[in-house]
Amino acid sequence: MSDLRTMQQQLAEAMLAQPMPHVASLCGDAMADDASRLAIYHHGYRIRLREALAVEFPGLRLLAGRRFVALLDDYVATHPSTHFNIRWHGKGLASFLATTPPWSEQPALAEMAQLDWAISTAFDAAAHPAAAPHDLARVPPDAWATMSLRILPNARLVRATGNIEAFRRAADHDDRRPGLRRRRRPQTLLVWRPALDVRYRSLAPDESAALQVAMQGGTFAQLCECMAELRRPEAALPRVASLLMQWLGEGLIGSVELAGVPPM
Repeated sequence: MSDLRTMQQQLAEAMLAQPMPHVASLCGDAMADDASRLAIYHHGYRIRLREALAVEFPGLRLLAGRRFVALLDDYVATHPSTHFNIRWHGKGLASFLATTPPWSEQPALAEMAQLDWAISTAFDAAAHPAAAPHDLARVPPDAWATMSLRILPNARLVRATGNIEAFRRAADHDDRRPGLRRRRRPQTLLVWRPALDVRYRSLAPDESAALQVAMQGGTFAQLCECMAELRRPEAALPRVASLLMQWLGEGLIGSVELAGVPPM
């Protein structure tokens, strides 16, 4: 390895290290010694990471309030960036908040980070065509039971025990900070991007259960069975049919698939 490459590698490792190490290959001058020079970059690098995270997690920034900077500094210190693209440094933030005191003492923080990240990654996801009502119309009557729906690959489900979507909407519209409320029952939020704009909304319990079946590759018959366990059996088919039309209208279904037939 060349001397220049060695110095570059040492500097890169020093940027990630905590606390800041001594790098023998660095030199000082009359304006600043070697340690001061390295400290400028060491500190500046963490500021850049913090700024990038703040862009990716606007809902979390609003929810955490004054604790947001301390939260990010804690994450940056314990989770150095390992990807060449700074945009992916926030991938582990939700897990960090869910498992690390004192942040784990407020579950809404990890849930908010998960929602923010789902929205961010949905925005960056590759474009995918959506199915249309005529795709369902072409399904033969005897094939409906084994038909399966392919939900958009960018769709994500987020479990929420607090009203985290209110914080994200407030952040999106630059509105006042709402009050944090804990829900009597956990709620599922859906995030997806049917075209250019990312959408997110809450799901009723039966829709959440049915959508999970669909996302796991379940058939139409399995969707109806799932719904029959949650509602009266005679109400299952109409409810599933209503959800199918809603999902099609929202651009949530990527394709309709039949056994042995190319996706429609």
